[in-house]
Amino acid sequence: METTKLVTVLSIDGGGIRGIIPGTILAFLESELQKLDNDDDARLADYFDVISGTSTGGLVTAMLTAPNERNRPLFAAKDINAFYLDNSPKIFPQNWSPFPGASNLVKSLKGPKYDGKYLHSIVKEKLGDKRLHETLTNVVIPTFDIKYLQPAIFSSYQVTNDPSTDALLSDICIGTSAAPTYLPAHYFETKDPEGKKRDFNLIDGGVAANNPTLVAMSEVSKVINRDSPGFFPIKPTDCKRFLVLSIGTGTAKIEKKYDANEAASWGVLGWLTSNNSSPLVDVFAQASSDLVDFHLGTVFQALRSEENYLRIQDDSLTGTLASVDIATKENLENLVKVGQKLLKKPVSRVNLETGVYEPIDKLTNEEALVKFAKILSRQKQLRQASGPLGKDANPK
Repeated sequence: METTKLVTVLSIDGGGIRGIIPGTILAFLESELQKLDNDDDARLADYFDVISGTSTGGLVTAMLTAPNERNRPLFAAKDINAFYLDNSPKIFPQNWSPFPGASNLVKSLKGPKYDGKYLHSIVKEKLGDKRLHETLTNVVIPTFDIKYLQPAIFSSYQVTNDPSTDALLSDICIGTSAAPTYLPAHYFETKDPEGKKRDFNLIDGGVAANNPTLVAMSEVSKVINRDSPGFFPIKPTDCKRFLVLSIGTGTAKIEKKYDANEAASWGVLGWLTSNNSSPLVDVFAQASSDLVDFHLGTVFQALRSEENYLRIQDDSLTGTLASVDIATKENLENLVKVGQKLLKKPVSRVNLETGVYEPIDKLTNEEALVKFAKILSRQKQLRQASGPLGKDANPK
């Protein structure tokens, strides 16, 4: 029996409608945990000390951790894809234009591609008045504040010391999902217990951390070092103490995206909109995600703790599958198939020299998740007495 208490972390990348891919992976993991513990009501929030997500990953994070009327997670993992399949066509309507008859060039000059009204309404409907401190396990959701040009991290671990960050989960999700050129920036205010207001002017967290794994690990480290006597002091790079599952939302085949000859002629508009996408957003998201994976893979390996880190990502998307917003019925259903096929692919890690994910293990992602689930089940038994790490310090 495993006796070492690990910090369990689930991290979910940003990627618009491609959130269906981690939705498929997470549904498989949750079903394995239910089998292991013989509990159909088991939920991912019961097993992870912290769940972190950026953009669409932030929305999934809230779905998995916000409480329902029974104080259980609002969504089971198996219900995530149904949410995307039902709502994505309304969030990203394929025939929508703020300027009927206008060219893509004019639209890109006048405003974001989508008005965000349906996204705002459905997120507020699902999450209601739930706030950051109410999540059933700790969450870390990166956003970016354009007023101050710096990341704004909404963290269960910070809300005790900074009550002004105890925002509505709906506002946090709308903010972290506000991808430049696709959706409008989001403004909201909070009040601390003394009534002092704080304003937030947010855009997509992918600008700062599309793969939020390192951000989550850093936040965990703060609370362990500050007020968790049951744990030895820890650093973000002390990977032996962590058990990490990081899930990507898929990327395009590296040779299929852009080339220098094409980009050399781009001005501002070219960088903002080309080939039905936004190259600038793609570059920020892809670069940060791959660098985080490369860094963590290297550190875990150096500390001989490779089994403590599992990254699941697909870099073979082509055509509309690589988009964040082409929400046709056919494309959404094909993304479900991508997630199912990804389970059968070998565990891989990005090679920064080639930009390609290369197999590092004989195990498939599905087999690796089965092993991971067994460790999570044992860790749950170790953490049941104290609850999620640091969660009991949050305001009620």
